[in-house]
Amino acid sequence: MFARLKELREFEGVTQEEIASYLKISRSTYAGYESGKDMIPLEKLNMVANYFQTSLDYLVGESPSRDKILEVQSINKQNVSKTIKKIRKENHLTQKEFANSLKTSQSNIHKYEKEKALITTYYALEFSKQYHYSLDKLVGRKKNN
Repeated sequence: MFARLKELREFEGVTQEEIASYLKISRSTYAGYESGKDMIPLEKLNMVANYFQTSLDYLVGESPSRDKILEVQSINKQNVSKTIKKIRKENHLTQKEFANSLKTSQSNIHKYEKEKALITTYYALEFSKQYHYSLDKLVGRKKNN
């Protein structure tokens, strides 16, 4: 799923140690993200996108082009929460139905919509695929014209 992390890092001539230092994590943790052994948190994925000046959609393989995207220093949980709730309501789904479509619990959807937790990368990817919604748009990243 995150093959592009390694591909892009190597293309840019950056070591795992360098990117791990930027993310303030250990090299072995970052290696786990690249290998797919561990799921990279959405905040860290955003930092990687900032580092390489590219889109989240490109990093996760949902976009074939490496668009230049404006940096988002930190993900605005309130905007993400509003977007999740808006999409759920536009699709006339209850929290339970929405949760089932994302393969998560109603409790998680409630937490995401009430800003008690930021959606995890796994569920953000499910959301993106199920509802044809860009990860970049979800977290407020925009193309740099």
